[in-house]
Amino acid sequence: MRNYKLIGLVLLTLFLSCSDDFLEKNPLDQVSSETFWKSEADAHTALVGVYNSMQASIFSVTRYNLDCLTDNGHNRTNANQVMSISRGDLLPATGGIVNSIYNDAYKGISACNIFLKNITDIEMNASVREQYIAEVKFIRAWYYFNLQQFFGDVVIYDTPPTVEESKIKQSSSQNVLEFIHSDLDDAIASLPNTPYTGNIVKNTALALKAKVHLHNKEWSQAADLTSQIMISGTTSLSDDFTGLFITSGQEANPDEILFSVKFLAPDNYHSYQIYVGWWSEPNPRQELVDIYESVDGISISQSPLYNPLSPFENRDPRLLQTIQVEPWFIDGNEIQQETTNTGYRIQKGIDKNIGPLGYDTLSDMDIIHLRFADVLLMYAEAQNEAVGPDQSVYNAINAVRSRSNMPDLPVQLSKDEMRERIRLERRVELAFEGHHYLDLKRWGVIEDALSKVDEPGLGIGGLKFKSHHYNWPFPQSEIDRNPELDQKDGY
Repeated sequence: MRNYKLIGLVLLTLFLSCSDDFLEKNPLDQVSSETFWKSEADAHTALVGVYNSMQASIFSVTRYNLDCLTDNGHNRTNANQVMSISRGDLLPATGGIVNSIYNDAYKGISACNIFLKNITDIEMNASVREQYIAEVKFIRAWYYFNLQQFFGDVVIYDTPPTVEESKIKQSSSQNVLEFIHSDLDDAIASLPNTPYTGNIVKNTALALKAKVHLHNKEWSQAADLTSQIMISGTTSLSDDFTGLFITSGQEANPDEILFSVKFLAPDNYHSYQIYVGWWSEPNPRQELVDIYESVDGISISQSPLYNPLSPFENRDPRLLQTIQVEPWFIDGNEIQQETTNTGYRIQKGIDKNIGPLGYDTLSDMDIIHLRFADVLLMYAEAQNEAVGPDQSVYNAINAVRSRSNMPDLPVQLSKDEMRERIRLERRVELAFEGHHYLDLKRWGVIEDALSKVDEPGLGIGGLKFKSHHYNWPFPQSEIDRNPELDQKDGY
């Protein structure tokens, strides 16, 4: 599905249209429900439309903003109200990222439900239909997992509702999780055990199901599912960490990627290089820089290799592969024209072959949501929690470290010590990929972590996470639309 078709975007518009008049006009030059859903080609086009729904900004190009809610990053422009939320201003009327996650997830779910309703009426190859349904059920489960992680109890729609049918009470978080697992189980049963190339495959669904279990402390289940991926023979770590996040590297070494939102310039592109590279909207924090070890595998507070006068030398290579510590110049032109509030900019995902950056820059690297390194670290965490730091735990985490030429962990770590090393490794390996905020929440340490951050302009204690922030509020616009909803406690 690398080459997204323009017609898929037209279909997405059809999916999300609420206008009966639009469908009744049935013009010859537009797609409508009266002329569509007739052939296998229509089903494929509709599938592309469902995939395209994931290109919504918060689920793709600006996913890095989730790290700017943490001790990893700072959004210097307050884009999408990220700075305000990180400072404790989280209300039903906050808007920004709160509305984006909620509304864009339900738009995607609507696309999934319309697809699942209509594909059963198409005369097409039965096995192809079964696979398409499995792919869409995965995507629906992924959207609901995002909703459950941020909002907890949410409304479940498994078919396209009318306006009045949409006004119902939310389901419990546990019921949402059961719905997610049901969709993922259906998907796993029908998806091929092949390498991921853009369409959802079995390992994609196994990885998400493992993550759902991990986030609910169901350690044995998470360890079992991730081990299935590890022995599947269809995925592996890339040799090139930097290349994972730029177009040329993704095309050359795709084996690590298990799930991503895909783009292809010039017709289908995003603005990552502008937001991150030119505007420097997200800024890494000193707190993140300091947790990267020296090359001997020892923290900078204890390593004899660390020199505070040359703080970026002899460090874990992922530090400079993730964080820019000084401006870049291409042909004498500085590609970052904007400032940074922390002294740092993001390197991960910035392509030095593109420049000078400007409003016409077309970014099309895929935005990764699941990759094999994450699977290995999920396995290490789950297995350590389930049985302790056995050799398989060491093997998994050391494989991730070895890719970056970092030494193996010391032997004979206790369970608690291994837990801390795994959490540190996740933070280093997955920085600015949208995992850290949810990791801090599920570990129950987010209030403490944020309280220690030196926030630009506010100092220590400038970030606030209150106990009721574990579940975000329903957007006020949704409360107004659906009076059956019960607003979250604390709002």
